[in-house]
Amino acid sequence: MDFGLVQLVVKATVLGGNILGGLIFGLGWGLLGYCPGTAVGALGGGTQDWLWGILGMLAGAALFAEVFPVFKGTPLAWGAFDKITLPQILRVNHWIVMGLFVIGGLSLFGWFEKRRL
Repeated sequence: MDFGLVQLVVKATVLGGNILGGLIFGLGWGLLGYCPGTAVGALGGGTQDWLWGILGMLAGAALFAEVFPVFKGTPLAWGAFDKITLPQILRVNHWIVMGLFVIGGLSLFGWFEKRRL
């Protein structure tokens, strides 16, 4: 806690769960064209396709809750590490990593702006 304002809690890293979850999330996002936030936003926009997104999210969450005991010992345990962070892996101060991410994000923003993307 650097400034006494926020204390971050790092969870254990599990590569199998992150990769599997990212693939499922990306597949749903690609098929529907909405991330969870924009699917809920589409609800207010008056279109009908939001329904598939929200129903898909609810069905996916229910399905995950049912199969979690089966996955707990398999994909969700692959690549299990302790509570690690990028600054720990790189063995540098966390402010350096945050600064690099800020510079990288601003650079990408400028790159996208120049190409009007």
